[in-house]
Amino acid sequence: MTTIKLRNKIYDLDEPLRGAKAIAEVRGTSEREVFHAINCGRLEHRKDGGSIISTPREALTPLLGEAGVARLIVREVA
Repeated sequence: MTTIKLRNKIYDLDEPLRGAKAIAEVRGTSEREVFHAINCGRLEHRKDGGSIISTPREALTPLLGEAGVARLIVREVA
């Protein structure tokens, strides 16, 4: 399980986020900006009925790039 720490919250990088509100929280943007990114094709997502589903990795990569997402990874201490 790869985790990231973002705004004092821990997220599993590949755990699905359901809805624009959850995606916006991870991205640090508004729900409206999430819908705009989806309409412009800048946010990888899936639909389940009327819900938008994405992962933190998919939500952050367009903003930060792969290297930026890699810098957010929290190393697990055994």
